[in-house]
Amino acid sequence: MDLLLQLAGVSLGGGGVILLLLLLARLTGGRYAAQWRCWAWVLLGLRLALPFSLLPQSAPTVSPIVLSAPEHVVLYRSGPSAPAQATLPVPTPPPATQGVSPSSGQPAVPSQRPAAAAETAEAPAVSLTLEQLLTGLWLVGAAGVLVWNGGAHLRFCRYLRRWSAPAEDPLLLREFHWLADRLGLGRRPRLRTCAGLAVPMLAGILRPVLLLPEDFPPGEARCYSLLHELTHYRRRDIWLKTLMVWVRALHWFNPAVWLMTRSVEQDTELACDEGALKWLSQSERAAYGRAILQAAAAGKEP
Repeated sequence: MDLLLQLAGVSLGGGGVILLLLLLARLTGGRYAAQWRCWAWVLLGLRLALPFSLLPQSAPTVSPIVLSAPEHVVLYRSGPSAPAQATLPVPTPPPATQGVSPSSGQPAVPSQRPAAAAETAEAPAVSLTLEQLLTGLWLVGAAGVLVWNGGAHLRFCRYLRRWSAPAEDPLLLREFHWLADRLGLGRRPRLRTCAGLAVPMLAGILRPVLLLPEDFPPGEARCYSLLHELTHYRRRDIWLKTLMVWVRALHWFNPAVWLMTRSVEQDTELACDEGALKWLSQSERAAYGRAILQAAAAGKEP
């Protein structure tokens, strides 16, 4: 129960911070840069990802909000609360006329058999406590979120293995490496094209890959799309999104956490655009905005 109480306390306190940040963003009208909001989401996500106390046991508080619950609340019980005490019969000596032991000449005493009461002992009681019920519900919800996201990721990886291929166009490769050099990237994601892909995207944590639609024509849209995805790679945004999956699994019961993950998606895109615009001139920024809007419209098409 201690772990569940700490989880609930951290989740409740984190939910209050989430609502405060969302309210602050609405009241200020987005005057604070999206990258600062992303840093706030990173710090809050790391705290929510550790649903236990970060303080020593001797500290007066163990979580932002301290909760308590009654111990050992039994919700269901079957069978007796305790096994019945077995009463063993006292064997009586046999009469002397039943026989005499050939060695000692004393009356023969039959060997004692195990007590029948020991064989018919009651089965132990089966009970369900409040702690077991809440722990089971939380584990089922957390496993469901992880399985859902993990299954979607595996299906996407299987799709990429079948339909994607390494980029071989010399002009595309030259454009890709020129932009990576401009952003100061030493290590770079793999560049692949994929049939059926609507918009460019960055995928993968340990081995990131930048994916482009197979029939993406050269021009401003392709150049700025590459710049946008490389900026995502430079900012390590995919790590923040992965952290949000873990936080959402742990705190699936908290609606504020689901609002946070949706805000993280929006703020990472805005922060990525802010970072990409720093590398462009005033005239290039208008073209970049048009390219991003075209990509967003293509991604919403059925």
